[in-house]
Formats: sequence, structure tokens, C-alpha cells
Amino acid sequence: MKKDRFVAGGIAGFVASVTCDLVGIIYKALGWTDRAFNDYATIVLTNQIFSKQGFLGLVLSIISHGAVCMMLGIVFAYLLMFTSSNYLYLKGLGYSLAIWLLLNTFGTLLKLPLFINMPLNVAYSTLSTALIYGLMVSFTLRIIDKRMHLL
Repeated sequence: MKKDRFVAGGIAGFVASVTCDLVGIIYKALGWTDRAFNDYATIVLTNQIFSKQGFLGLVLSIISHGAVCMMLGIVFAYLLMFTSSNYLYLKGLGYSLAIWLLLNTFGTLLKLPLFINMPLNVAYSTLSTALIYGLMVSFTLRIIDKRMHLL
């Protein structure tokens, strides 16, 4: 397999996105939160919540979240080019924590729906899924690295 940081980052971001969406759906089913990252993706892109509009809305919100996470995975893969793959999982956690902080900060400053007066349980659930994203994007890049010696 050829070295391709762009594709590797996109794949890693997508795998991490699917993982976050599954965890978010589980959190919602257990009643731990009323929103997940796929809801935030559609709010940021369209200022609407599609997942509450039936199955097709849920699919569109997952596609939106997947696209955003693919872009973030590509950025992470290129950031590693300027540092190293040492402490990869710690870097993934730091990267996802920074994304979580930035998205929540800008969502609040821009007064986007779902960001205003966020309950504590929602903040914790999105923080945990953000950290899962960081671990999964790092883990997936590590697996890809074994085939293409990318990192």
C-alpha cells in the first residue's frame, strides 16, 4: 500500500466518526443525553437538527458528522507529519479535547441551537465521545501505519 496521509487520515476520521455515532446512539438510548455529535454536525452545517426528523434525517446527520470527522482526521494525520508518532494516543486525546473545546466555544459564542445552556450531562457525554474519537483516530492511524509505514 502506498503512503497516502490524506487517505489514511480520512479513513481514520471516518472510522472514529462511526464509533462516536454508535456511542452517542447508545448514550441517547440509555437516557444519558438528548443529543450526540451527529446532531452538532448538522447544527453547524445547516442550523437544523436532522436526526429528530426520522430515519432519513438521522442518516443525513451521520453523513454530515462523518464528513466533518474525515476532514478532522486528515488534519490530524498531517499534524503528525510535523511532530512524530510518539505518544500517538496522548496526542489523539489532546487533539480531540481541543476540538471539543473549540466547537463548544464557537457554538456558544454564535448562539447556535443545542449549544446554549447546555446541561452538564450533555457536556460530559460529548466530552467522552470526543475523547473516544481521539483514541479511535489514533488507533486507526496506527493500524494503517503497519501497512504503509506512514507515521
